Amino acid sequence: MHHAPWHFEPTNGGHVAIDILQLRPVDPIAYRMNDVWGYDRDELPIEPFDIEIRITAPTVLEGLEIFAKAVQDYMQEHFDGYAREQFLERLEWRDDYAEIKVCQVLMEG
Repeated sequence: MHHAPWHFEPTNGGHVAIDILQLRPVDPIAYRMNDVWGYDRDELPIEPFDIEIRITAPTVLEGLEIFAKAVQDYMQEHFDGYAREQFLERLEWRDDYAEIKVCQVLMEG
């Protein structure tokens, strides 16, 4: 068993424009995803969970790639589970005036 890929770039099926993915954040961003789920070794669904990870990366795309790896590692460590294939649907930016900017990641399978 292995994690299925997450597709972020428009050339791979993602729906967020490449100019947004190439933005260069100055400070860490808290990438957040709700109702993340996957499957276990028997291909049964694992319990959905919410996750937020603060990441400093040169671009939003690189931050998303780090986020995906961290989520997949978390799934394996805590649920012995695997991520399903997903495509980036949209990014919702929140808390413009907060100390840490939040990026809600919405994926579709």
